Amino acid sequence: MTDSNAAAKAFQLQAGFCENLGSPFTAHVLTVLAADIEARGVVANLVAGFEEEPVAAALALRVAGALHRKALDEPNGPLGQLYATAGGAGPDDAALQAILIKDISENRPHYDTYLESPPQTNEVGRSGVMIGGYLSIAEQTGLPLHVFEVGASAGLNLGCDRFYYRFGDKTWGKADSPVSLAPDWHGGPPPVHADLQILERGGCDIAPVDVGEHENQRRLESYIWPDQPERLARLRGAVSIAKELGTQVIHESADVFVERALQGSAPLAVRTIAHTIMWQYMPEAMRGRIESTIRRAGDEATDANPIAWLRLEPIDVKDPPSLRLNLWPGGETQELAIAHPHGASVKWL
Repeated sequence: MTDSNAAAKAFQLQAGFCENLGSPFTAHVLTVLAADIEARGVVANLVAGFEEEPVAAALALRVAGALHRKALDEPNGPLGQLYATAGGAGPDDAALQAILIKDISENRPHYDTYLESPPQTNEVGRSGVMIGGYLSIAEQTGLPLHVFEVGASAGLNLGCDRFYYRFGDKTWGKADSPVSLAPDWHGGPPPVHADLQILERGGCDIAPVDVGEHENQRRLESYIWPDQPERLARLRGAVSIAKELGTQVIHESADVFVERALQGSAPLAVRTIAHTIMWQYMPEAMRGRIESTIRRAGDEATDANPIAWLRLEPIDVKDPPSLRLNLWPGGETQELAIAHPHGASVKWL
């Protein structure tokens, strides 16, 4: 059973993260919920039966997502009038508190159900960083890519070559793409002259999301922070591309997926293992197995059959994510960029 003090602290901690990552609205919502938990109110009762550790299980984001989902489904309702993504403008603080607590109290089955599953996100903005890595692979090898993403969620970033990008004063991609990314760019541009072709793409996840189902798409939308409507627009654009490509994300353990992806050979193509902001959440033993599999395949790589490992991950949990590439033959680690966790800003190295 979740201790109220631990839950309140978890909500306050997440509020600070949201504030720092550009979502003051979500931060304010979580602060209101934390105060109700401390007062042993409706929210305290909602989370009381939650058995997992509240921080590790992202309990605060589960509740925030449930509230946002209600607003998206009922744009003319009280919550819809609060949330910008549902067309609302947001009332004063007193009204916010009253409406949040009232909705949870009156619609308890919805919130109980939402808390049963962890937040499922697929941050499209990270493609604004990853695309630079794919371009670098194409430039260094002169070959097309087969991309295999670990922890791909709905596979939205597997369509990154169909997006439009602005890197400072340089651009890449199709200007009419439904997804346009223009991170705050520092340093020189990635190799936009490279001939990037992704011939094969696939992903795995422990809980893959089929965006062909409306319920799954709406759940992804619910975890977008409501005062960041540009992220919601990108998500919806990326969903349309994923449907067009027929992107498949399979339910499979990451180590098994990587081993299968690197079996055999793919002549005149670069088999690329990719992942973003998920490495720290995997058990250490599984991380070790995946890295060993990649390096063994790298030892057998040739110029006509290279292996690449591209990841956007913090080296330490306290560090900002860095974009790193290992490309075999050779295999030296290339430090390409440092980036915001959502891809909002990029320092190209």
